[in-house]
Formats: sequence, C-alpha cells, structure tokens
Amino acid sequence: MAVQAKRRRNTIDCDTAKRRRKVLGSLSSSPVDQVPTDILSSMIFNRLTFIDLVQAKAVCSSWNSLGEEFVSRMPWLMLPSKKEVEEGDGNDVNNNGYSGFLNLGENQVYSLKSIPKEFRESCCIGSSNGWLVFLEAVPFLFNPFRQVTIQLPSVDRLLATTKRMLYSESNPDRRPGCNDKNYGLILLYEQGKEIAYHESGDNYWTVLDVSHPPYQDIMCHENHLYALSEDHNIEVWGVQGGCVRKKFSVVLPFPEKSLAKGNSFGDLCTSRSYLVESCKDLLLVVRYIGELVDWDGKLIHEADLLTDYCTQPKVCPYKTCLFHVYKLDFKEVKWVEMESLGDRALLLGGNQSVSVSAQSFPNCERNSIYFTDDYWERMEEDYLYGGHDYGLYNLKEESVKPIYEFSSDKIQPPPCWIIPQAMLEA
Repeated sequence: MAVQAKRRRNTIDCDTAKRRRKVLGSLSSSPVDQVPTDILSSMIFNRLTFIDLVQAKAVCSSWNSLGEEFVSRMPWLMLPSKKEVEEGDGNDVNNNGYSGFLNLGENQVYSLKSIPKEFRESCCIGSSNGWLVFLEAVPFLFNPFRQVTIQLPSVDRLLATTKRMLYSESNPDRRPGCNDKNYGLILLYEQGKEIAYHESGDNYWTVLDVSHPPYQDIMCHENHLYALSEDHNIEVWGVQGGCVRKKFSVVLPFPEKSLAKGNSFGDLCTSRSYLVESCKDLLLVVRYIGELVDWDGKLIHEADLLTDYCTQPKVCPYKTCLFHVYKLDFKEVKWVEMESLGDRALLLGGNQSVSVSAQSFPNCERNSIYFTDDYWERMEEDYLYGGHDYGLYNLKEESVKPIYEFSSDKIQPPPCWIIPQAMLEA
C-alpha cells in the first residue's frame, strides 16, 4: 500500500522500494544484514517512525522481516477524507470512503496515495485481527496491510443488519492470503438476534442455535465463542475443526452499580455492553451514551431543545459520557468492578473489542479506553451528525478527550479501528 506522510512532505514510493529491495536481496551478504536482531530491535527499529520503518524495510531481507513485525504492532484508525467531511453538507456522504490511517503512536495521519476501490465502493462494517469485512452483493474480507481480498458466500439478509464480525484463524501460524486460507468468520446480525458461522473452504453460512437473543456482543477466545445477551447472560460455543457446538450458558446478574447509574440517567442516556478478553480475564465494559448532549457536555431532554427565545431546535448530538469495567469471577459467578485497567488499554467500537498493553505502541495511555462510534441506530438519522462519537476515555479521571478532530460532526464512513494480529498477542 502506497502512503504519504504529510508532516515530512515526502511520498513513499513502494515501487522504488521494491526495486531497491530486489537489488539488495540479490547480494549474498552485506554488513547491515549481519547486525544482530536484538540490537536492531531495541536500539534502531524501536525508535523509528512509521515512514522510516517503511524505508528501512527496503534495505535488506532481514530488515524487511523485522520491519514488518514493527509495522504490524501498531493500531490504526481508518479515517475518511478530511476534505470531504469538512467541505460536505452532510446530505451526500454515501460516496465518501476511507482515505487514510491515523497512527496513534505518532498521532500522525498517513494518506493513501491510491485509494483501494474497496474503500470507496463497499460498506465496511467492522474489523477483526487485521482484516476488514465489507458487505455488498458478494461480501468479502480485505487486509489493507497485505492488499489481500477473500470472497465470502453471499447472504442477502446479512447486508443491512450485521452488528459485529469476528475473524479467527483456526491455526495462528497460518495466515489467510498467503499459502493457505484456514480461518473462521462469525457474524452477529438481524439486529443481534442471529449468529452465523463460515469456515474457509465452505460456500455457505451456518446459522447457530441460540437461546438468549438478542445479543449485544460476541467474542472469540481459545477456540470458544462467547455471546453476551441483552439481559447479560453469556452463551458459550466450542469452535474447532469447522464445527461450532453449544457448550453452556451462564446466568449473570447485571452489576448493581451500572444498574443504579442507568436508572439515574433515565431516558437521558442509552447503554451498550462489550465483551473483552484481557490477560486471560473476561471483561464486561458498559458504555453510557448521552442521547442529547450540549456543547458544555450537559445531558438535556428533547423538550429543552426549544426555548422561548429560539424557535429553531439546538443541535445536540449523542455523545459517550461514561464507562464501567468489570471482570468475571468464575468461582462466584458474578461481575467484579475493576477500578483500574493497570497497564492495559481497550479499543472498542465497530471492531473486535480488544485489550492491548500500553507498552505495545508509543504514547499509548494506560488505564484508558479508545472508542469509536457504533451507535448504528442513530448514526444516519440527522445530516448534521453521525460517526462523530469517538475519543479517549480515562478510567481514573472519568474524562473524555479527542484523539483526532474534524470540524464537522457528520463523519461518514465512521472511523474504524484496525488492529493487526501481532498486537493481540502482546
């Protein structure tokens, strides 16, 4: 993928890099190729920016391999064109597409030199393990790092109703798009009422037998699929060898703290919940979104939008205002509040919900939640806002701050995390 870094006013020419790599690769040996990997990693590559890493990858084969590892350790926030977002009137956003990536470690946007047609012509509904899922007449997976596309079986009723996609490799050592395609794909669709599974090599989807629909979130971990129902029960299936079998269900009371907070908000807030695996623990994250929030961050009622002094209603978009985090106590079968995430950070939204080490990339804020807008029910109801509800929440300070700003609140397509597989192993 060809990218350009605006900050340094230079363009990475991938063709030139490939030619240089080919010439260098033809040499039997070179001094730089003999530098010990541990020295390269700790003293050189660990200090390079993304654009420097791409250039370093062109030096020799060993540098290319090590550079590939470092590039794949960074979380990326896919963004639409800033120009299209800010110069548009909000009425014609369906033709917008993703045009760049925000590198969180550098707080730098890298624009695509040439935008893949997948980003412009198809609807991206989420990401998992470094892969994006696009829905159109024929749904497909796309890996922007490898420029690999995998076609999926067509299921018409999936197109407009998918809530979550999970991609899981049957064997972590095998990478789809390389020599073999050994993977599974799980979709939560029909407004969360159904779950479907697709195994590589099959030309069909298998609809699972569910007991507690609708579901708010699904998660894969160690050959198991976990589904969180709206009444906060957890249903578990075993996933192995192309088969998905129901194992058990766990009935869990909703945490009293979050129940009381939801009651105190009343109709001022809605909530949604996520399942996240973090250091072998199963976490429940409850997100509170204010339905109408003014510029001062105050939650208001719809009746307050009109006043005696102003007959035009104020524009008050929905906004995330609070998170609660809990860990499942398997012995006591209950959720236990976590006051701190320690050295971890969570990434939530339309993507697979993940936990990463704060040491995994520069400038990562520990004990924080990086989130994007996944309020699909309201995202397209108004031409003045939608896709805008993303940012960084500090669990200790209970505060939200921006991670990248547009001058418009109508951001389509909405920003979406893409987290490479290598980051999930940290």
